[in-house]
Amino acid sequence: MRAALALAAALGLAACAAPPPPTPADPRLIVTPPVAAAIGVSEPTVSTLPDGRLRVVVNLRNGASADFPLRVQTDWLDGSGRPLSTLASRPQFRSVARGTVTTVDADAPNARARDFRMTLDVE
Repeated sequence: MRAALALAAALGLAACAAPPPPTPADPRLIVTPPVAAAIGVSEPTVSTLPDGRLRVVVNLRNGASADFPLRVQTDWLDGSGRPLSTLASRPQFRSVARGTVTTVDADAPNARARDFRMTLDVE
């Protein structure tokens, strides 16, 4: 009887749990399942800097009561979709503070970059 009550309570709590935030539809932004389950991720905003380089901006919303460790890797691609070999593609480690919106931005290393692929993963 106790097991049945515990199971019913667990199922009831699971039904009340908030659904995970939606993941962005842009295929250039790769959000791993652990990140998608923990924080809200906006669609990327892409702009061109005055010198012709691309800039990518993504907002992350952490509504939890704890900071969230994050690894961000931005790969820059040339006009034919091949990766550009650059130090700007090294992973960056960040922490998304609890209860805040954090902006992640990345600037292309040069004007040859025509596209990007950004991966958000746990640290």
